[in-house]
Amino acid sequence: MAVVLETIGLTRYFGQVVAADGISLRIEAGERVGIVGPNGAGKTTTIRILASLVAPDGGRARVAGFDVAEDPAAVHSAIGHMPELFGLYDELTV
Repeated sequence: MAVVLETIGLTRYFGQVVAADGISLRIEAGERVGIVGPNGAGKTTTIRILASLVAPDGGRARVAGFDVAEDPAAVHSAIGHMPELFGLYDELTV
């Protein structure tokens, strides 16, 4: 099967706080995966890295064959992402 998502040692810091700590995973086409954990475990940060919304501080991630740090535009065109809080509501007018 084709690999659709792969991370190797994915790490992200916010100041002294480690938000994602060396995450390595490999997901093949057709697999279903859940990212679960308590508040502050790094789930949202990991998704934001995979969606190329924030850059990792360490490690590598590829989504749909594209490197999230080197080719974010290609990642954006290959996936869909709707965050819990949509950041443009205050900017929308009628």
